[in-house]
Amino acid sequence: MKKEKLHVNISLLHKAGKTYVHPDDLPVVLNLLHSASEAGSAIKIEYFDDILAYRTASSIVGETILSVNKSTNEVLFFGPYVLKNLAHSLNIQLSYKR
Repeated sequence: MKKEKLHVNISLLHKAGKTYVHPDDLPVVLNLLHSASEAGSAIKIEYFDDILAYRTASSIVGETILSVNKSTNEVLFFGPYVLKNLAHSLNIQLSYKR
């Protein structure tokens, strides 16, 4: 029996030439990254007390997928292409809207 792909839509914001996750969709992205971390596809890294980051686990250094200030929920960096590839590897169809 073929398992259906989960479909997830994420809203993006563009500021000063950079792409960010819309604050309303940040919990969805964090849940997806937590699942990827449990599956061994991503690595959760906590810098100091307030910075949380996720990186890919596919290479020695890995690519940063997301970093966020835990105190303010401010997204510091977001790699939409990297997240889309990660979601695909987890059998999740991810799409973005502006």
